Amino acid sequence: MRDPLCSESYLLETIEFDKEEICERKKKIIVLKDDMEKGIQRYPKDNQSIIYATYRGMFMYNTEILIAKYSLGSHPDEMIEDYLNGIEYLENVGEEKVWYIDLLWMLSLGILLEVDKQDLKRLACVIEKQKKEDALMDFLLKACDIGWNHNTSEYERKNPYAKTAEIIQMALHDKDREKASKRLQQYIEKEWVKGHNDLDFKNAHKEPGYVGLWSFEAAALAKILGLDDSALKDNNHYPYDLAHYKNGMSFDLSWYGVPVEEEAKEEEAIVYGIPNKPELEQIIPAKFHSFVNEVIGDYNTLTDEEFWKKYNLREIWFDVKEYEEDNKAKNMLGTIIVFLLVEKEYILQLDYKEDLVDYIEDIDNYWGKEEVKLISFEVDNDQQYYAYVPKTAAIDSLYEVKLTEVEKIEEV
Repeated sequence: MRDPLCSESYLLETIEFDKEEICERKKKIIVLKDDMEKGIQRYPKDNQSIIYATYRGMFMYNTEILIAKYSLGSHPDEMIEDYLNGIEYLENVGEEKVWYIDLLWMLSLGILLEVDKQDLKRLACVIEKQKKEDALMDFLLKACDIGWNHNTSEYERKNPYAKTAEIIQMALHDKDREKASKRLQQYIEKEWVKGHNDLDFKNAHKEPGYVGLWSFEAAALAKILGLDDSALKDNNHYPYDLAHYKNGMSFDLSWYGVPVEEEAKEEEAIVYGIPNKPELEQIIPAKFHSFVNEVIGDYNTLTDEEFWKKYNLREIWFDVKEYEEDNKAKNMLGTIIVFLLVEKEYILQLDYKEDLVDYIEDIDNYWGKEEVKLISFEVDNDQQYYAYVPKTAAIDSLYEVKLTEVEKIEEV
């Protein structure tokens, strides 16, 4: 057992259950493909779309198998076949959206397992098709020397992954691997779990279904950069054994240069104003005006399924039917905007068990020199949502979501 917080019996049961689920879905795909050849359509959704969604489900089960096996203490050799299966499933998800963290874990695992570079190229094609713009992924893919030419300074998920840039810069630009190694340790011990507060990583081990949580990307960075990770050997979120599983893969870092911020370019791209709901300009930073305006327009014009797909609401409503049921009264636009602005990292989401004071520094202030106040968004669930808005903001709701000023905790 590598993660003492896991239950060995539960891990074994989960692995077997997931294997059975994948097997059942393979049978389902065979039937669906046969139906397509015969021109049979049994479901409201077209057969091909169901096949894509089924492959995505298989990938999710497969990812859980990989994590559970590692937590259980399996030798990395036993994970390679499952890993390659995961790539196959990803190659067949079509237009289905795949969670960024799952793709990052897959990429990092490929590096740690030292799979063939042709297989990493296959994964790179999936990442490209998924249109993920992420500086950490770019670094990992370019380091693998497989012809990846994308380059961005943006992050799909800024917190905590933007902090990895400091580790990379210390190792390559400053040429101080000792300092970079200590920064890696800080990232794992102080920032990684906290950076996933919206997913409640901190308390995940207390909930049913826990199979372990591993920062595979941190181990991949340590491997690529040649960092000393000995201080993390017993950390139950750092996959030390995988970081030292093999040492035969070569990396190309000759291309590296300190990323240049794209703030000026971003400023030029901003489209000001929310004509669909102008009063929201009081609480929505200009950077997000165009996005929020588009969301409002789409909510009022697209079908539920079109909207659910476009904004990848699967992480909130796993099935479109769940979304349609909750949205019957067409009174969820404020809630959806909150969820989407959490993804954009304007709004901070905390689990109900968390204390705001522990995360206050993670709330970004997008209002420049304006005096701001902290507000909470009263969404109908067990989560907490916070953001800074101008002190002068005079609206008390975001559609159906009530806004409440929070007592000042500390200076912004």
